[in-house]
Amino acid sequence: MDKIKQMITSIDLDNLLKLFDLQIAIGVLLFFVLFRSILSNIVIRIYYKIVKSDKNAKDSAMYKPLNTFFVLLGVFCMINILPTSNELLVFMDAAFAVVLIYFVTRALSTLLTEDSILGKKVFKNSKNTAVNRIICVIAKVILWSAAFLIIVAKLGFDISIFSGLFAGLGVASAAAALAAQDTVKSILSGMAILTDKPFVIGDWIEVDKYQGTVIDITFRSTRIKSYDNSVVTIPNSTITTNYVVNWNRLTSRRFDCILNLALDTTSDKIQKMVKEIKLVLQNDPNVIKETVEVNLHEITNTSCNIKIYLYVREAEYAKFLKAKQNILCNILYLFEKENIELAYPTQNIYVKRKDEIEA
Repeated sequence: MDKIKQMITSIDLDNLLKLFDLQIAIGVLLFFVLFRSILSNIVIRIYYKIVKSDKNAKDSAMYKPLNTFFVLLGVFCMINILPTSNELLVFMDAAFAVVLIYFVTRALSTLLTEDSILGKKVFKNSKNTAVNRIICVIAKVILWSAAFLIIVAKLGFDISIFSGLFAGLGVASAAAALAAQDTVKSILSGMAILTDKPFVIGDWIEVDKYQGTVIDITFRSTRIKSYDNSVVTIPNSTITTNYVVNWNRLTSRRFDCILNLALDTTSDKIQKMVKEIKLVLQNDPNVIKETVEVNLHEITNTSCNIKIYLYVREAEYAKFLKAKQNILCNILYLFEKENIELAYPTQNIYVKRKDEIEA
């Protein structure tokens, strides 16, 4: 019994407690390292259950950040369990707060996209992807700015020192705006375009001397793809100061032409042709029947002119061209059937002989 008592009294309890704390700290760290994926899955599944989503947790943009966060959480817990100085504990608390704010901000920023669950709910009734994208960017800037100020305050810095910086940035921004008035004008015009929506991506528009399909809209400029597949970048200020024709907003297109008949065409043939052309056009499925007008327009020194005026149902430019081609071919077929020739410019040249001139 005496030997047992001596063995017990010889044990250094302080070292034994330190060893026990070390084992617990290592165990906590290993727990978070080994089970970080499971913990991340649980957090994401809880979130998906709240927002009623059936996506796979591993496909979430928050999955990898959460894994890293749980490892850092394990390190933080391990250091707090181990006997350390107060200075180190204060430093670790501040560092962990910064890391926590960063990962929370990063996780929230993944929700501020058009394709995220939150974005799909917020923008479900919005069709302007350019505006949606800009709203997401502005929301991210605000989120990260707020996180930055919180981190600065957490680290013990005085936030009021940034007021002078912001004031200086405001003055600098005003000076830059004066130096780049065209750029500022384009940005303001871009905001007007994105809010008024005179056109959207995919529309065929005509601005000044340019025509093409809109492929991108930004605050500063709009890019269109023209007939020859070249990309034209137009400043938004140019668009807002010119007339813009959005051909995609049309429900129909106007077609008109003048047929110049030979001057010797008889009145009976002209009346017959007017009736037949009108009948053919009214039976064309691409032509709006009520809009067809075919009349003898004028008689000149060289021709009798028939004017055709109508609206075609096809508003899309490529389809309109095909419909226009069918109309013209049908008219030409009628002229060929009736053996009526179209007038063409002629010029008579009179030549005098030398003897006539002398006489």
